[in-house]
Amino acid sequence: MKTIFPLSILILLLTLFLACSGNSSKNDFSENQKTEEKSVKISIEGMSCMSCVATVKKTLSSINGVKEVKVSLQDKNAMVKYDPKKVTIEQLKTTINKIGYKAGDTEELKE
Repeated sequence: MKTIFPLSILILLLTLFLACSGNSSKNDFSENQKTEEKSVKISIEGMSCMSCVATVKKTLSSINGVKEVKVSLQDKNAMVKYDPKKVTIEQLKTTINKIGYKAGDTEELKE
């Protein structure tokens, strides 16, 4: 009977250890995902109204690998957070051009 009690504690401690180490790997995975994202500012010519802004935002947001899009009519640009393993800056610019606007200079942004 005395050996069962310490064995139960050992199993409990092992279970807790495994549960904690599982959470740690999730955190490492999340951190790796964050480092894979990049941000770019793309100048856009031809936008004249909020409908243009909505069209650019919706179109860029639909691209696989694009995480976040902010479009400014006043500044005439789009800021795009994306996964460079899934989409390139050139693909983003080509998409803007295909919907009738002119993608211009780009600037990579620091996070």
